[in-house]
Amino acid sequence: MNLFQKVKMEYSKVEWPSRIEVIHSTIWVVTMTVVISIYLGVFDILAVRALNFLEGLI
Repeated sequence: MNLFQKVKMEYSKVEWPSRIEVIHSTIWVVTMTVVISIYLGVFDILAVRALNFLEGLI
């Protein structure tokens, strides 16, 4: 039994997700990416403003 036959045999044992599961997972990942990006963007803006304010005090 060569390597490719073993790989094919192992792939037949895998329980692949359904199309709906893949779509839901993809939507979840994209949504969380957008939410975290917005959060980090707002945090970055606030941090820059705070540092600029502190720099103005010196």
